[in-house]
Amino acid sequence: MLSLKSLAFLAKEWFSYWLNAVDRHSLQAPFIFKFYTEVIRSDHTSKIDRIEKVRTSLLKSDGKVNLIDPGAGSLVIQQDIRNIKDIARSSTSQLKFSILLKNTISYFDFKCILELGTSFGINTLYMASCQETHIHTIEGSPEIANVAKSSFKQANAQNISLHEGNIDHILPGLLKDLTKIDLVYMDANHTYEATIRYFEWLLPRLHSKSIVFIDDIYWSPGMKRAWKEIIDHPKVRMSIDIFDAGILFFQEGLQKQNYILSF
Repeated sequence: MLSLKSLAFLAKEWFSYWLNAVDRHSLQAPFIFKFYTEVIRSDHTSKIDRIEKVRTSLLKSDGKVNLIDPGAGSLVIQQDIRNIKDIARSSTSQLKFSILLKNTISYFDFKCILELGTSFGINTLYMASCQETHIHTIEGSPEIANVAKSSFKQANAQNISLHEGNIDHILPGLLKDLTKIDLVYMDANHTYEATIRYFEWLLPRLHSKSIVFIDDIYWSPGMKRAWKEIIDHPKVRMSIDIFDAGILFFQEGLQKQNYILSF
């Protein structure tokens, strides 16, 4: 269960988000209006049945995993040996967020995708559903990685490279090979220090059209602090806060602004 302190923090941040979030009627700049209406709130996207079958099987699984978590852990489940279905229920993204990742990749025709934190691979599969896209994903827990491999096999995904190990050990070497990254999805090690460190490591491999998603920006006071520092970085031209995640843009010509958008 959530601690009272964590619950109070999340409730306070959610209320602030709810008060400040706007929709398309408040957006005037063409770029953000199009991104919001055609990507974030697109009405012509749908779930992918083969991936949702994987999600359903995870939610029904009686299997257990011995979790080795090099990051900040879970706010909900604390023990090391955990039920697969419990992790799937508490940690797997909502369908609409998985679709948002897919929509973003498709809209900008992105090819090289990097995911920090595979988990069971549902978001990985949605991102990999885009044609001619290749996903590099890093997972630090061996037994979680094995579940993800089964997910990829069940969905017959051929364009995913799973890198198993601590991100701090794997990422520097991987970035030597990935000279140009189109989209990054950061969903691991939810600490202030790691979030800032990974962002700084990634910057040299991003280009002006790159987009970075940072998950759980209100996970803790530390994550909120990291998010605030990152959106103030001079290379970040525009940012979007949808509460569950933050989205960063680096394109010259965009107005430096943080949008809090209804999702």
